[in-house]
Amino acid sequence: MKLELKNIKHTSWASEETHCYQASLYVDGKPVAIVSNDGHGAADRDYSHPKFKGEYRDTMRKVHEYFDGLPPSPFSYEGADGVMIHDSLRQTLEAWCCDQVNDWLSARELKSKLKKEFLFQFADKVGVFAHKTRPSRAHKVTILNDMPFDEALAIWKAT
Repeated sequence: MKLELKNIKHTSWASEETHCYQASLYVDGKPVAIVSNDGHGAADRDYSHPKFKGEYRDTMRKVHEYFDGLPPSPFSYEGADGVMIHDSLRQTLEAWCCDQVNDWLSARELKSKLKKEFLFQFADKVGVFAHKTRPSRAHKVTILNDMPFDEALAIWKAT
């Protein structure tokens, strides 16, 4: 099953506990649902996409079954006593949508920054740095502006 979130509209000023957004959910290349969240911590809502031709509830049941069939997603966090806790979360459509919105926001931010300045990484320092002028070749740097966007985005999201 191929899932895509398209036509994302995000409202940062209304996002409090969760993203305030609306987007089209595509399943196998066809628009199926409009998913949204009002940004106040409640669960996502979904309803049939106006261009969807088919049995909406049956299709969404299959989407949820797809996520139920995926292995849990591992994560770690530091507990109050400083001990690392390792756990896992069941994968859901709602968590997937949140990840897609996060990816979209990261890509939008990177595109904006690449238009205004040069982004680069030093070989011996952690992080991405910015400057209005291109760094000289004497500095051992990787310039994100010169990379394919997907590679630059991976570096941007990792920092």
